Amino acid sequence: MMKFLRSQSQTVLVLVLVVIAFGFLFYGNAGNFINIGSARTSNDFGRIDGEDLTVADIYDAVREERDSIIISGGSAQLQQPGMTAQVARGAWTQLLLLHEADRLHINISPEEIVDFIRKMPMFQKNGVFDLDTYNARMKDLQVLLHVTPEEGIDPTAATKTLFENLIRDTLRTEAVQNALFDSVRSSAHDVAEEYGRLYGPTTLSYVVFDPKTYVPQLKVSEADIEAAYHNNPTNPAYRTQEKRKVDYVLFMLTPGQQKLPEDQKQAAKDALGQKALNFLLAFQPNPSADPGTPAPNLDFMTEAKKENLAPGTTAFFAPDQSPAGLPPSPAFNQAAFALSKDNALSKVVEMDNGLAVLHLDEIEPSALLPLAQVKDQIQKDLLQKDAKEAAKAGATISAKLLEAALAKGTSFIKAAASLNQKVVTVPAFVPNSAKDDPTLGTLAYQAVQLNGNQLSKPFDLPNSDSLAILHLDNRGQPDPAGLADFEKQYRQRRDQQLRALVLNDWVNWKCSKPGTTRPPPQLDAYGSVE
Repeated sequence: MMKFLRSQSQTVLVLVLVVIAFGFLFYGNAGNFINIGSARTSNDFGRIDGEDLTVADIYDAVREERDSIIISGGSAQLQQPGMTAQVARGAWTQLLLLHEADRLHINISPEEIVDFIRKMPMFQKNGVFDLDTYNARMKDLQVLLHVTPEEGIDPTAATKTLFENLIRDTLRTEAVQNALFDSVRSSAHDVAEEYGRLYGPTTLSYVVFDPKTYVPQLKVSEADIEAAYHNNPTNPAYRTQEKRKVDYVLFMLTPGQQKLPEDQKQAAKDALGQKALNFLLAFQPNPSADPGTPAPNLDFMTEAKKENLAPGTTAFFAPDQSPAGLPPSPAFNQAAFALSKDNALSKVVEMDNGLAVLHLDEIEPSALLPLAQVKDQIQKDLLQKDAKEAAKAGATISAKLLEAALAKGTSFIKAAASLNQKVVTVPAFVPNSAKDDPTLGTLAYQAVQLNGNQLSKPFDLPNSDSLAILHLDNRGQPDPAGLADFEKQYRQRRDQQLRALVLNDWVNWKCSKPGTTRPPPQLDAYGSVE
């Protein structure tokens, strides 16, 4: 088979990506066991269909799972918390599916693999499989998977072999899942119900709980203010801003250069950039010096004057203030506040009409303001916090009272009026068309989860501190013309979710059968090995 695939190397590349996609769908994520330490002493590697597994079986499954994720562009995902356990579980599922493929005598021929690869868009040019693209992808994959190049005519031979195995196993496990779970489909009732919720003309009403209405009822004591002040000394609102004083040299375009055509203006700016860079190089170690040689200990102002430049020094300024006498420049401020005592010299800083080089002169630290100066702000903050909590408590209590009233047959409007709540009624709209309006989109999201005459839980209104409780007044019949297209999209998404759930149930059922064990001890730890 290897010889055949090599002869069809144009085809093989397409197959590679298929493996990736399938590996993601059905396996989970992978890890590499090559560097497993000797501290693992357990010899229990599990059993499937009466066959004892070896450590090599576990290694191979985890490695393949991990490689599938990397090929799919998920290298960063492998570093996420909890991924080691997920990788290991995916590898165990892979082993179960492959054993089921053996039991069902499911095999993949070289011709099937080749045909599958040729159909993969990522290896095609103008709709046709391209050998050069395939070979380039193999070289990229060799680096991603840290595969040692082979000697000889084809240094990517080992990478291609790895790919072929990934593809074969993926297609086999895909065939198993199709055989076992192809009948798992969402019902016509589920499709119609979801379509009605999203596309049925909907009328709703809601009441709002605005924290500002609770402020007049609230009071903040002097003790509360003092406690907030002393317990939050790092709150920026209670402190002065840190300020900086920096030395600088500007390399600015002349007024005439600023009016030049863009290409000539850029050329002038590039010349200034070279001048600024030459100035900076004086502060760097000599490239021909021995490694570890410290940088020259030069004085910024002295060196600038020696180079016939015009250095200056700012007064103290805050991050959101422009230093006096200089053109406003966010880049200048950002560079100034990125400096430290250990890294006091900036790189070349690009400004609107020139460049600058900065040197940290002095830092004025942030300081805690006197209580009297921030007392009003603290009182305002505490009132806002208490008002939000009061609005949340009011919404929670009102929701229970409204539910009780609806259960007795009282209309939503009358129930809300009895609680002195003003009702806002939204004209009929199609929930799925409300995506561009944040408020209406939030209301639509709440509405699609409700049945007629039902009440939502309290929820936050967008761009506001307020909460709301929504009532679904009516949901009309959707336009049947769009049902067919919706059903296709819905089934693609929902059926995949259902099959994933069924696969998980199947794994649990399989592990409970005689001759098959639960995953072996320490399996999760294997997923962390790279």
